[in-house]
Amino acid sequence: MSRIKRFSLTNAMIDCESLSQALSLHEHLTNHPERGQVELIPAAQTVLVRFDTAENTSRFITSFTLPEHVDAEDGQVETRVIETVYDGEDLAEVAALAGLSEQGVIDAHTGADWHVAFAGFAPGFFYLHAEDNVLNVPRRSSPRTAVPAGAVGLAGALSGIYPRQSPGGWQLIGRTNAPLWDLSQAPPALLEPGMKVQFKAVRELIEVRAESNTRTSSQVRAEDVILRVDSPGIQTLIQDAGRPHLAHWGVSPSGFADAPAAREANRLVGNELNTPVLENLGGGLRITAGQDAVLAVTGASVEGTITPVVQAAQGAQSAQISDAGSDETAENANTADSLPKQLRQYTPFALKAGETLTLGPASSGLRAYVALRGGFAAEAQANSASRDTLSSIGAQPLASGDFLAGANLHASAVAVPSTPLPLPGDDMELRVILGPRDDWFTAQSLSNFVTAAWKVSNSSDRIGVRLVPDEMPAGPGHVDQLLERTNTAELPSEGMVTGAIQVPPNGEPVVFLTDHPVTGGYPVIASVLPADLRLLAQAPPETRIRFTEVDPSTLDINPSDSSDTQKENHA
Repeated sequence: MSRIKRFSLTNAMIDCESLSQALSLHEHLTNHPERGQVELIPAAQTVLVRFDTAENTSRFITSFTLPEHVDAEDGQVETRVIETVYDGEDLAEVAALAGLSEQGVIDAHTGADWHVAFAGFAPGFFYLHAEDNVLNVPRRSSPRTAVPAGAVGLAGALSGIYPRQSPGGWQLIGRTNAPLWDLSQAPPALLEPGMKVQFKAVRELIEVRAESNTRTSSQVRAEDVILRVDSPGIQTLIQDAGRPHLAHWGVSPSGFADAPAAREANRLVGNELNTPVLENLGGGLRITAGQDAVLAVTGASVEGTITPVVQAAQGAQSAQISDAGSDETAENANTADSLPKQLRQYTPFALKAGETLTLGPASSGLRAYVALRGGFAAEAQANSASRDTLSSIGAQPLASGDFLAGANLHASAVAVPSTPLPLPGDDMELRVILGPRDDWFTAQSLSNFVTAAWKVSNSSDRIGVRLVPDEMPAGPGHVDQLLERTNTAELPSEGMVTGAIQVPPNGEPVVFLTDHPVTGGYPVIASVLPADLRLLAQAPPETRIRFTEVDPSTLDINPSDSSDTQKENHA
């Protein structure tokens, strides 16, 4: 029997009895959407339903009646033919496991009625399901560290095609060069849930064009250069509002990690709120202006310095932006103030041609945002310029020597200075909604989850914040004593959301941020309220965190609290 559970403020998880039931329910909700429904993420035995508001989520959970039987909708189902050379490394082993000859495996695979079930760990990777499939084989006992792009594999009763080189434990039976994920095509994904797939055995493959990965900054014309990157610090990325509602392609939401801070930087310089900005991790960014520019810096507390032209010219020729002449810079140097100026955050300021802005180490918070009046020019990939660190989509991370051009977007008047947004201290409280897999843990574990102090690990990133206990539990054993499961079964992959708190076997929770995978296979004990996620994104390593359980039905929800984080970015 299916059940509906809340999954954060604006998502509901429907448990199904089988993959077939999940696919039928996905088809039903696709053709008959509920009020406020904005996205569906089918998975192995669940359907995740995303809504526009917490109110519509609650209405769905309390009033939706699961259909007893879902009839297939009339209409044409698109079929993709995948030409495949069946020479995989595991073909012989699969044949032995299935009790077939190698040709028998090929005949079974090409003869099965495959359907695209749901997206997987990377853009363009899809789990394929066939009711008549007889090739039910286990994953490899020792996963490969690198499975080549185009490899066709089997795992359990499912089949799949790797869109890019990545680690994997599937049994490989063949290869194809079908463009599973190609950002130059529209749409970039060859498949999506609901389609049919027909594998066709061939002796050889016709070569196709390889995807270009040229750095866009190297293509900037000298006369368009506004800023040069002298040093990106630990990491500086271009981010905008991200890619919401593309989970059906396996694409993470990505976008601003601290959306309010990024949007405030844009507001201060007169930009539209979702204009691309620079997201700098921990300080250390140094940029020099090739033209007069108006900037604003928000987010993490950093000590910034603007070095005048005279001093910049004396230091490693840093005022010379490009080979396209420096006469104007030299003239400006004659009148420039010889003393460095201190940056005032949350205040728009001018960076004159030849001046250098340097951000020191972050003294509070983790991520600083730099907005340019008119916006940064950046190539959009899958509807966004944001760098997705999980899937390597979007503008490349900045490197020393990169040139940044302006987008010359419409901008209104610059704003008056604003009050800095709050940043996390040494101790932070995060509000959470339990579920949808809180019933996989003991009552004591649920108590430990909200009473224990957790600490941000050094291994945290934009994909997720990894937590360890602030104090290890006394007695024998490890951290899993704090979060002990009552259900130790393997959880079939299911849809994930920003703020979801997964608990892997080592018992150390991972809170998903904007670059999280669209599906996951560890139980989610709770999820962080969207309004609290910006503080988590600003939490440096060693920050202590305590979770506080809240009841969504009793929350006084503001508009910014009730919608998904990435939907807020598009408001």
